[in-house]
Order: sequence, then C-alpha cells, then structure tokens
Amino acid sequence: MKSTQITVRNVDPILKQRIDKLAKMKSMSINEFVLETLRSKVDLAPSNKKISWQKYSGIVAEGGINQDVLDDFEAIDKKMWK
Repeated sequence: MKSTQITVRNVDPILKQRIDKLAKMKSMSINEFVLETLRSKVDLAPSNKKISWQKYSGIVAEGGINQDVLDDFEAIDKKMWK
C-alpha cells in the first residue's frame, strides 16, 4: 500500500506533551500513536473500541473523573509482569 506523508503545524506545547505521554504509555512511537488516533476518529480502527463505564453507569457526572487518572490505570507496568 502506498503511503503519503502529512505535516501537522501549530501543535501547541500542551497537546505535544499529551501525545508524548500517551504514546509512551502505550509503548508506541509518536507516529504510530497519531495514526491510531486518527484512524479511530474517522472510524477506520479495528472494532476494539473501549466502552467508558462512567458514561453508562449513570452515577458519575460528566467530567467528574480525571481522564489522566483513568489512563494511568490502563497503562501496563512492564516491571510487574516480567
């Protein structure tokens, strides 16, 4: 499959830090992470979409949980699983 290169400009420092953090947590390169994120946002990702428990539970108001904290729970501690 032929690929095309795209350049994204005007990425603010906060977004760059978040991308770096999430890519590192998933043990992915920044490029792999950005491509996976883009694919999921345009519905080209595999159908392993996560279901947000707080969205469907009815007990937590939207924004009531810090997403960074939830993301940390999904990170795999490689030292623990050796």
